[in-house]
Amino acid sequence: MKKKVAIEQNLDNVKEYLEERGIKTEQFSGSQLINSSKISKYDAIIVSGSNKDFLGMEDAKTKVPVIDATGMTPQEIYNNITR
Repeated sequence: MKKKVAIEQNLDNVKEYLEERGIKTEQFSGSQLINSSKISKYDAIIVSGSNKDFLGMEDAKTKVPVIDATGMTPQEIYNNITR
């Protein structure tokens, strides 16, 4: 199954790494993903540490995994998405 992830705009190196490995990416900024129907079309959401609260509430519930890229390499993020 082909994976599709939403990725915060300031994570270009991660975006390129994932695309090179066949993962479809769509960039977002700020609160673009607040609409939960849009969130559900992704297999994962990748955010930088500065935007962990992107849904407007710290403990927002979603079935889509939100990966905080802080301190992670693109390979580690890829591994989290594909396992």
